[in-house]
Amino acid sequence: MLTKSVKKYLLISTGTISLSFGILGIFIPILPTTPFLLLSSFCYIRSSKRLYNWLFNHRIFGRLIYNYLTYRAVERNAKIVSIVFLWIALLSS
Repeated sequence: MLTKSVKKYLLISTGTISLSFGILGIFIPILPTTPFLLLSSFCYIRSSKRLYNWLFNHRIFGRLIYNYLTYRAVERNAKIVSIVFLWIALLSS
């Protein structure tokens, strides 16, 4: 029984760290947002249904995860914004 709780807390902490990187990826164009959010949803669905539902129904993150799981793609607007911010960061450095 101890190993199940250790695995649960390990998955929750991994999901939370991944979610933190996903949030940073919104503001830093070098970090990818969607893969980190998908990793968070993977960890949360295996550890905590409550955290998974919160992430999936989130106003910002839920839309990204839903589009990727349903259409296997990121929205066109998200691609355009990320490319624009990437070029701004590259040109400013």
